[in-house]
Amino acid sequence: MNELLLELAGLGIYSGILEDPAVKGLIELLKLLESETACPEEIIRNYSGVYAALLENGCDNFYRHVENLSFQDENIFTLACEKKKIGVGDPLAKQAAVELGILEKLAGINSTDIKNRIKEKFSGNMTVNRIIYRLPDWNSVSVENDSGTGWSNRLEERIAWHGKNGAGIFCRYAFFIYDGITQKFVPVKNPDPITLDKLYLVEWQKELAVKNTRIFLSGRTANNILFYGDRGTGKSSMVKAIANEFCREGLRLIEIPKKFLEQMPKITSMLSGRGLKFILFIDDLAFDNAESEYTALKAVLEGGIEHRPDNILLYATSNRRHIIKESFSERSGLYSDNPDDEVRARDAIQEKLSLADRFGITIVFSSPAKKEYLQIVHKMAEERNIRMDPALLEQKAMQWELAYNGMSPRTARQFIDWLQGELELG
Repeated sequence: MNELLLELAGLGIYSGILEDPAVKGLIELLKLLESETACPEEIIRNYSGVYAALLENGCDNFYRHVENLSFQDENIFTLACEKKKIGVGDPLAKQAAVELGILEKLAGINSTDIKNRIKEKFSGNMTVNRIIYRLPDWNSVSVENDSGTGWSNRLEERIAWHGKNGAGIFCRYAFFIYDGITQKFVPVKNPDPITLDKLYLVEWQKELAVKNTRIFLSGRTANNILFYGDRGTGKSSMVKAIANEFCREGLRLIEIPKKFLEQMPKITSMLSGRGLKFILFIDDLAFDNAESEYTALKAVLEGGIEHRPDNILLYATSNRRHIIKESFSERSGLYSDNPDDEVRARDAIQEKLSLADRFGITIVFSSPAKKEYLQIVHKMAEERNIRMDPALLEQKAMQWELAYNGMSPRTARQFIDWLQGELELG
């Protein structure tokens, strides 16, 4: 145990894992077992603390927990793997292999052996022995890895895994929301599961967006996209479906709330050195006349002194074609007899058009006609296995549309959700 504690103290690449509560708890427990002055209460509290920390992470097996930590750790080695800039012969990789071997020793400590060690330490105390018997096991049997070889001998496999899935928080989640207060990317643990095949009657829009995303993932130059159109027509769903489709190919989606758009240069700087690809998603993008956040957004799109990183694209949705609110008074200035009015009007209009123009591709979504709306309703009803007379289904769908939000894919989905619940309640 003393040798293992010294080896753990020497960790450099994976030193961050030592701060994990379960790992920290076990290390403290090992130290207490070697101490001559440790009391039973303190040792038992630390033993149970390891189990409690594991449960908080949704895993009751210490070996698997440490193995997961080793894959999820963000350090100089895993980041190099993410960027595909390291091989098994690199000195950094060799040191990582040494440290992975040490971590595997820690992960393989048997909780039954620990309990026996506690019994030996307090062999004359029957109360301690009785309590130890009831303590939970968190590594009661030897855990073999799937290949039968140690972590340090599977380095090539690990390097390839990080190259595909990334490092740190980005290897655990695919969807994030940027928090401008903490300046961190907050993972979305329950993302919208929408898929491309669930988007109906938007085939050309889907094809263009998917093609642009494939170009981006291939490492070639792709365009930022503005998804413009009526509310409820599937603009946001298209972006989320694309993220679901390509997340296994190294794509991550980060939603940027409008109030944090001024931090766009900071956000791109944080992501520019990563080996993964990122779509920065701005939903329902629109500005009033008095707002200035669009200046930072314009610079990132095109025109700033700093070039947008190659691993970042911007996908935005908007109900306004030109994003920024326009007024008739500005346009009337173009036809005024006053030449000053004309200059000011033209400048104002050009300023407002310039932001939308910086999106290389604009994909338009239109509200469906009655026939298309009912087609969507029938497709959704078929997917949910809702069996109803077609004429009655259409009648109910039109009644719902009149009572609520008009004809759109969103309205169709809301109607089907309600109908399914009603039918299941009998």
